Amino acid sequence: MSQFNEQQLESRIDLIRKHVARPIPKQPWDDNTPALIPFHEPADPDASRGVGGIIIGSARHASNLPLLQSMNVAAVLNCASGGIARLPVDELKDCGIRYAFTNCRRDSYDYPILHEKKKIANGGDNIEESYICSQHLEVASELFCDIRCQNNNYANEQRAGKKDATAETATTKNHPCNILFFCVAGQNRSAALAVATMIMHGKPLEECLKHCADKRPFVLENIGFQRQIVELESILHNLKTKGAAIRNQFQSHWTLYEQANKSLKALQQAKKIRIAEDENGLATKLTAITDRPISTHLLRSKSEYDVLAGTKVEIELLIPGLFTMEVRIPRECTIPELKRCLIQHANDNLLSRDVLPCKVAKAWVVMAMFGYDDMYDIPLEVEAVELKVQLKRIKSMFGLTTRIINGLPHVVWNEKCRFALVIFSVVRLPTEISSKMSSDSLKAMDDDEEEEDPALSVDQVPWTFCHEERSGAPSTLLENTLRSTHLRAWDFVTGEALASSVPTVFSFAEDPRDKRAFMMMSKSANTLQQFCFGGEGDILGMGENAIVHRVQLSHTTFDGAHRDENWTRVNIGLETSRRMSIQSDAVSDSIAKKDTTEEWDAAVKRPFSLAKMLAFLQNSSEAGLAKRLRLANLLNSDKRVLYFYGLGLGLSTNAYNQNEYKFELMLLSKYEEEFSTYTMREFMEEYVAIPSSVEVDEKRRAIQKLQSGFTITSVKVFLVSLLNAFRDLTLMGVQAFDFNHLNNVLVSRDYRQVRLIDIDGNSQGSIDYPAIDFSNGSSLSPRPTPPQRPCLDVDLNILLPSVIEQLMLGKGRGKGFVTNKRSEIWRAKEEDGKEMLRTLLIDNFYSTFNKNGLDDEAKGKVQQHVKKLAEWFYALLKKQPPWNNWTHDIYDAMRCIDHLPIS
Repeated sequence: MSQFNEQQLESRIDLIRKHVARPIPKQPWDDNTPALIPFHEPADPDASRGVGGIIIGSARHASNLPLLQSMNVAAVLNCASGGIARLPVDELKDCGIRYAFTNCRRDSYDYPILHEKKKIANGGDNIEESYICSQHLEVASELFCDIRCQNNNYANEQRAGKKDATAETATTKNHPCNILFFCVAGQNRSAALAVATMIMHGKPLEECLKHCADKRPFVLENIGFQRQIVELESILHNLKTKGAAIRNQFQSHWTLYEQANKSLKALQQAKKIRIAEDENGLATKLTAITDRPISTHLLRSKSEYDVLAGTKVEIELLIPGLFTMEVRIPRECTIPELKRCLIQHANDNLLSRDVLPCKVAKAWVVMAMFGYDDMYDIPLEVEAVELKVQLKRIKSMFGLTTRIINGLPHVVWNEKCRFALVIFSVVRLPTEISSKMSSDSLKAMDDDEEEEDPALSVDQVPWTFCHEERSGAPSTLLENTLRSTHLRAWDFVTGEALASSVPTVFSFAEDPRDKRAFMMMSKSANTLQQFCFGGEGDILGMGENAIVHRVQLSHTTFDGAHRDENWTRVNIGLETSRRMSIQSDAVSDSIAKKDTTEEWDAAVKRPFSLAKMLAFLQNSSEAGLAKRLRLANLLNSDKRVLYFYGLGLGLSTNAYNQNEYKFELMLLSKYEEEFSTYTMREFMEEYVAIPSSVEVDEKRRAIQKLQSGFTITSVKVFLVSLLNAFRDLTLMGVQAFDFNHLNNVLVSRDYRQVRLIDIDGNSQGSIDYPAIDFSNGSSLSPRPTPPQRPCLDVDLNILLPSVIEQLMLGKGRGKGFVTNKRSEIWRAKEEDGKEMLRTLLIDNFYSTFNKNGLDDEAKGKVQQHVKKLAEWFYALLKKQPPWNNWTHDIYDAMRCIDHLPIS
């Protein structure tokens, strides 16, 4: 049976919608006006004295110190899902403004921001509903009680005629003090807690709404929060009128209500008792460390004492797509130990409690820090950045220290560290087991069993999460839990962070064969996602295993200077006076010299399935090889091999259910207009095409221009460039290349250069370049590895002779002509075959030979050159000495092409 009168609740919800829940102003808009809900003590005979209240605002207001001081703010309560990246917490403390937070994880209709309904069996078949007050409301109410006491102290001093405020009340120049409740947009979470706190302390709902309607009429758009507010109002009314009869169902509300409505004298006395009872004032110390109220009536866990002892530190962990969590980690540990700690926390407190219990399989840890832009970060993954570079970046970007203990680098973390655990895949747990066992039991079971790393399990499945966008909610997708939807990327060599210039959300399908479903993109900035099929230029190509998009990137900076109107407005305006001290090492020098306005075009390769993504991330496969090629970039000075930049992290949505999302890892290479998407396969098709058979006039003219301008010299330049690219692969230690797939070779628009792409080497990878090994003492010397002979496994026996035959014989004649003519020459006597070759070569490359105006001397030179050319090509075709082994090895092929005669 429901505890509420639904008709009365609907009436009160209508009251809320009468005053607020209006459409939010069209984005982007300058949100410069917070809303103040004033409060005065009911017992105060002078209502104009001792007035303080709660201000509802956004992250912008929380970062605006002059505004906070002008509004007499003594404390701010962060109601968002964790810390706002560039919130000036240190500056707030320096100004005497208390910072506290309560982790309201989601702005969703079903999130229990004020209370949660529990069903309890009460003997037999009777099920009793019980409502449990949320920790968010407890934290908000307790903080407001503290400010009420502070304001009362000031009022008493004023009555006593004291001109100087005490240290406790000297937070602002003018009293009474206010509290700012803020979240990302200042629309739902902060407003719900502010109004609920005021109701809890005796202020009527309608008065609260009138003050909100004046400055922020768009607050409380969340219909779930509306419902909880009127439920709270009904609960408090029933507690006051029905008393003990219903307190069992609302015990936590009654306790909080009693505390909130004590006299100020009783509140102050209770606060003194709590502090006195807390041995050695540990709660005060813990609050100073964690920046959030700690309930003093609860027994402390061992980890809380570890924080006090300095062996652990409390940090913020973001699970992108869901919410943030507070995690206590060792103050000093290795990066792998940190990752295990974060994954264990996510497994125990989140994934194992899901409807379909699971544990993290493939995941990345990305580090950022409070006081810096939320996209100025570094992935703590060797797949993206070498460990040595990670340690340098951690030091130069964030000032953290490291030291070698037992031969391993340990990082000293602090409470300003922020981590994101990006989950790509999970392994399902047996439901019947997980439902009957506690998380501690599951952990003990995992410790007893030496099972394989979940990231290597063949049973892992993609991890997806659901989100439904609301037209009345601000900005773009998941601002509450993602910060933004920009594609992220990091340089393989320097670890520098980049992001797409515009928000970019891709699409996917559960069936990797449904390739069209991977073609949609949304680039919506500050509005709902709008998916459409990528136009020309957005999609560069598509193969059997992946699709390639074109995305423009820009470097990110610690102060957010890279942001413009295209960026989601989560942190715009959160500038602080903090400046990063640039260290004198090579990495920080590159940061200091980087032009932050530089933009960079990337070809972004997205695998079609989780299995393909995991395969290309392996050290021996494409991503691992790409990183080594990037590290060996001096061997690629002529850029004949694709310039790989790094790995990217992107968000994609289900094309058939756009409320379902997942994260993907992608390989980024440099996009160049000169090469664009012009593959060797396309070039060969156009080279041998019969112009008269091409129906489109523009394309026919382009093919005629290609064929008429392609000389014997052009043939040699093209072939030399191709073989030199293979040689460069050999020098880089690449062990295999699939030449049979001509789409793996790009051709420049002047046909003089080639570029090799898709260097996966059939998963054979490359020779492993020396990496830093910390296992032997504290030395950072490279790990000794036995020398390996560079050897590229590429099949030249079939395709390379075919390419040369088409270049020499097939210009404008079609593939069928080449096949027939080759057979004819092969069967003919040697001299007849060479004569056929001379005739064809003259027709293909010396069209003016048979025309009037060419003197005998010039004709003689042409005939002499064509004779040498025919001799060379016939020996190559028949594999006669000295070219009987010319396709056995790259260097043999290069020597053969070097002897191609040119005029």
